[in-house]
Amino acid sequence: MLARHIPDPPTLIGPIGVFTARSLPMLAMRAACGFPSPAEDFFREDDRLDLNEKLIANPPATFFAWADCGGSMVDYGIHDGDLLIVDRSINPRPGHTVLVLWEGGYTVKRLAVHANRFILLASKGHPAIVVPDDIELDVWGVVRSNVHFHV
Repeated sequence: MLARHIPDPPTLIGPIGVFTARSLPMLAMRAACGFPSPAEDFFREDDRLDLNEKLIANPPATFFAWADCGGSMVDYGIHDGDLLIVDRSINPRPGHTVLVLWEGGYTVKRLAVHANRFILLASKGHPAIVVPDDIELDVWGVVRSNVHFHV
């Protein structure tokens, strides 16, 4: 029997090989989205944040991918061009956002189960995918978080 080659996701950046440590200054308080408080100090000496530590729980099982969702995941907070942090060590459950291999390509959807069938949900205006009983759903990983770039 020939082994079937599964291509890498087209937007796969790659595994996280070296876990670098680079902490950057961090505000000591939450940034208000309403009116700011002018009475607080902004930075203290030990207020630092390493994004690797914050975003990556299991480096050997984590990879990055660029989102190319065509707007189908906006309702779930994922936009085209977002950086997805995908963790393969998390067991997918309903409610998780997952990266799946579907019909020869990779897609990101919200996993749901209804009447013992897997359903891949998308934003309003985009059809859900009801996984047929005779198809094994190939989940590549759970999207742990995403980074949205504003500039």
